[in-house]
Amino acid sequence: MSRQNSLQLLADYGNDGESSDEDVPGSRVSTKRVFKEEGKQLRLPVPDCLSKVEISSWEDKPSEHQGRVRSFQHERGNWATFIYIPYQSHYQFNHIIDWIIDFVPEVSLNKVEDFHISLTRTVILKYHWIFPFMNTVKENTCNYSRFIAMFGDFRVYCNEERTRTFIGLEIKTGRDTLRSLVKDLDKCLLEFKLPQFYEDPSFHMSIVWCLGDMEEKLCKYLPQLNSKLQEIIADYPDENWYILANYLFCKTGNKMFQFPLV
Repeated sequence: MSRQNSLQLLADYGNDGESSDEDVPGSRVSTKRVFKEEGKQLRLPVPDCLSKVEISSWEDKPSEHQGRVRSFQHERGNWATFIYIPYQSHYQFNHIIDWIIDFVPEVSLNKVEDFHISLTRTVILKYHWIFPFMNTVKENTCNYSRFIAMFGDFRVYCNEERTRTFIGLEIKTGRDTLRSLVKDLDKCLLEFKLPQFYEDPSFHMSIVWCLGDMEEKLCKYLPQLNSKLQEIIADYPDENWYILANYLFCKTGNKMFQFPLV
């Protein structure tokens, strides 16, 4: 093929294309600008079903949980967490609680849903901390033996914010073990830069609660309440007026973790 024929074929090939010189940006026109303008032309409208979606923030509604106020704002990814020893109540124990609620008519008392001894404050765990934190708790508590925590007298307690008041049973035996557990659990909390337990904790198990600071009103009932308690214990000595601590439990959000004592 001659050189002239080759050049002619190249010329024909160039003319066969659908684009022309008008389709190619000139030397003074920014290619970036042209692409940007084309992008604007190709942008599709947002569907009506998506444009009408409203993103709502979480709102605390005390009316949904008996008027209780949260100590901290709810945020996605934050898990309210605390460690405790549970107690399984019996008929006579529940009977005395019902009696207390009726005996104190001037204060609207509510029965505690889950009886327990707290070993930590309620703290906030990030989701990705949950399993590392549980492993740390396991390592720090795996050598503890089972023990018994005996109940003492009724006492009145208030939370830190003074937004709720409780009547609870103080713990009169097993306190040395409880203090040791708190010390080791504080190490776990410190590792994750979380608030530790109270410096001088008063170990107890809350049984009823009310809104507001009602400490003064409730304290005047303590002599009668403790007299009734001793009367029932004397009548039913075989009931478990104590906590047999076989496990520690950690509740974080809707998850539950169990740590057996040896």
